[in-house]
Amino acid sequence: MTEARNPIDDAGALKRLLLNLYTGWGYNAYRRENQDRADDLLVRNGVCGLLAEARAALANHIGRIRRRIPTPSRDDPFPGAAERARIRDLEGIDRDIDALEALLRHLPVPENDSTWIRHRAEAAFLARLVEADQAMATHALRLREQMRAAADDADASALRAPIAALRQAIDARKSILRP
Repeated sequence: MTEARNPIDDAGALKRLLLNLYTGWGYNAYRRENQDRADDLLVRNGVCGLLAEARAALANHIGRIRRRIPTPSRDDPFPGAAERARIRDLEGIDRDIDALEALLRHLPVPENDSTWIRHRAEAAFLARLVEADQAMATHALRLREQMRAAADDADASALRAPIAALRQAIDARKSILRP
């Protein structure tokens, strides 16, 4: 990979300062690689938004189940044992989604430095990263839709399937960043 000649190299001090101010101190926002790097952050933020919507739908679902539990009485002091077990399962799913959201927010992003450029073809590498982000977004969208469409008697293991698929997509993205 050949590096493009930087016009700042032969510029005077004032021209270098103006060019640096314009390009963000050497960061050119108009290069495709830099747009892909920013898109990676935007997509991950959008995926986290989808996960937040899935958690909201799940909380709404848990609330509907709680409202169905009858009031305790002398004859039945602990009503709704099955509903309470279901609520515990759904709360576990909520914790799993929350953990995925935290993981997504803290995934590494390749920096714009000479090491990355020297050891990888940056444009092709970032394109693979964007594809991995799209896969994560697809799985997060499916998860959100499944949480929204979940019936009150839906099996918790069926709700865990899209979580596992999203976790696999996150692991695939992590593998791209490993040397």
